[in-house]
Amino acid sequence: MYVKGKKTHAKGESFTQDSVGKEKERFQVSLDLMSLKTRKDYDSMGRIGEFYIRVDGDKMLKSRYPHKGVIKIAKNQVFTSKADMTIWSEFKTVRKGKSLTVKVDVILREKDHLKKDQEIGKQTIEIQLPEKTKYVIVQDKDEDTKAKIRIQATRTRY
Repeated sequence: MYVKGKKTHAKGESFTQDSVGKEKERFQVSLDLMSLKTRKDYDSMGRIGEFYIRVDGDKMLKSRYPHKGVIKIAKNQVFTSKADMTIWSEFKTVRKGKSLTVKVDVILREKDHLKKDQEIGKQTIEIQLPEKTKYVIVQDKDEDTKAKIRIQATRTRY
C-alpha cells in the first residue's frame, strides 16, 4: 500500500555504481541448463529416470537443481524449457587487466529409491574471467545421458 507523501525508499538507497572502484570489475558468472536427454533406462523397475544436477563451487557455494524433487524423463526423451534454468551463479570482483579462473564441478546424478543416488557424469569446468558465452556437455562414459550447459560470465556494474 502506498501512502502519498510517505517515504518508500530504503535507508542508504542509491542507484549509483557499486563501490568496486574504477580499478576493479565485477562479473556475474552463471551456469544454465539448456537440455537434458537420455537414451538409457536407469530405473530398476523400467519406468522413468529421475535426474538432478549438483554444482560445487568455491567453499560454501554449492547448489542442486532442481532444489527439491527431480527431473523425470523416460528413455529416448529430451527435457528442455523455454525459460533459462540457472543451476548456479556467483558474483566475482576482479582487478582491471587481471584474469581470474573460477573452478566449478558439475555432477549429473540419477536418483533411485532402492539404491544410493548414482553419479552418472562429472566434469570440472574452468571459467576464465572475462570470457564469452560457451556451451559444455556433461555426459556419462557411454554417452547415453547428456546435459547441455551454458556458461556465462557477464560484466555487471552492480
